[in-house]
Amino acid sequence: MLAIWKKEFVQSFKSVFSIVTIAIFTAVSYYLSDFIAKNGAMLGKEVAEEGYVSGLVLLIYLFGFLFMFSLFHDTMNRELESRTIRFLVTKTSRLSIVLGKFLGIFTYWFVCLLVSFGIITVFAEKFYFKSFGQLLVMILYMVSMCLLLSSLIPRRSMSMFSGLLVGLAIPLFGLWSQFSDKLWLKIFKYATPYYYFIDGGSWGWAVVLLMAAVMLGGTILLLQRRDL
Repeated sequence: MLAIWKKEFVQSFKSVFSIVTIAIFTAVSYYLSDFIAKNGAMLGKEVAEEGYVSGLVLLIYLFGFLFMFSLFHDTMNRELESRTIRFLVTKTSRLSIVLGKFLGIFTYWFVCLLVSFGIITVFAEKFYFKSFGQLLVMILYMVSMCLLLSSLIPRRSMSMFSGLLVGLAIPLFGLWSQFSDKLWLKIFKYATPYYYFIDGGSWGWAVVLLMAAVMLGGTILLLQRRDL
C-alpha cells in the first residue's frame, strides 16, 4: 500500500495541469491575502477575517470537482484498461490498491491546501484551522467520488468525458439547490456536500465524511468483485 501511495503521489506532480492547479491555488491565496492585508482597515475586521479564506473556499466549491476529475478521472480504470491491475494484485491486496491510490491523491491535495493556507497565514498572522479542516473533508468527498466513478466507468476516454460533466454538474446543481425550493433539486441538496457545510450545523462535516466513506467502500467492493 505504501508503495502505491508514494507512486500515486509522485505521479500527481508529473502532469502540466497538476502544476497549473497548484499555481492557481497559490496565486488565489497570495493575491487575495495581499489585497486584504492592504485594505483591511477599509473592509473592516470581520470582513477581512472572512476574506482571507473566502477566495480559496469559493475556488474549491466552484471548481474543486472539475480539477479533481480532470486530474484523476482515470486513476482506477487506467490500471484496469491496461491490465496492470493483474500485476498489482499479485503483489498486494485489492484493498491496499484502493487505499494506496486514495491516500496518494489525497496527499496531493493536502499539499495544495497546506501551501495555500501557509500563504494565508503569513498575511493573516493566524491559521484558520476550522476552514482548513472543512476543506480537507470536502477533498475527501471529492477523492472518494473520483475513485468510485473511475471504477464504475471502464474506459479512460469515457471517464474523462463523464468526469467533466460531473465536475460541472455537482457545483451547479448542488449550489443551486441551496437557494431553490424545486422538488427535483432536493436530491442534489442532500447528496452533495454543500448543504452540510452551509446549513448543516456544527456536525455537517461528519455527514460529508460518512458519505465519503460509503463511496470509498463502494470502490473497494467493486474492485473486490471484479473479475480481473
